[in-house]
Amino acid sequence: MTKAKTNKARIAYNEIQMRNLAELDLPSQAKAMGLEWDEKAKAVRVKFLGREYLVANDGITATDGKFPTVDAKSVLAHYLASKGTGDPSPDFLPLKRLTGIASGTSGPSENLSKPLGDKFGPNYEAFGKAALEIGARHEGRSPAGAQAFLLEDLPKLPVRLEFFEADDEFEAESKVLFNSASTRFVSYECLELITMCVVVEMLLKAGLISDPEECEASFI
Repeated sequence: MTKAKTNKARIAYNEIQMRNLAELDLPSQAKAMGLEWDEKAKAVRVKFLGREYLVANDGITATDGKFPTVDAKSVLAHYLASKGTGDPSPDFLPLKRLTGIASGTSGPSENLSKPLGDKFGPNYEAFGKAALEIGARHEGRSPAGAQAFLLEDLPKLPVRLEFFEADDEFEAESKVLFNSASTRFVSYECLELITMCVVVEMLLKAGLISDPEECEASFI
């Protein structure tokens, strides 16, 4: 898929999410999805990857005065429209595992986070600093032995960032993992967008890219 087609599809997806947002009972949805309703602003107040947003029926703004990205708006609107219930599970999986694709089978979802490994390489210090700057919390070692960081901006949709340090057998590796119950709350397409947003913000914070379009080619 070409960059133009990819952008066109994402813009179309955003338009659908914004139409749905206009019809939501936001105070009720904010409570259901673990977010704060700001009665004075008549909007949901939410932090996402280091920025704070106000989500209202008529649109989404960032409190820092800068324009939100199309993908960030899509994620926040889609999350607030969720009809999912319950709580996240304690397990985290790669994006492709949430589709039922067999382990070891490569697919488009793997390319979404590929720029993390390509750009950070073995530099754990830069990875960890960028993770903290986008609002993640360092958890120490994951069950798999990676340095793990947890993003909990969207309470029903925690995301884990893992960095596997190089050893005698394997090169350093970076991963974006989703809670195994994620698809109960949002669509697979929304998880793809979250991956894209995380990758872009991590690389921007680390100074490894200066413009989001620099890693656009890896987004399929």
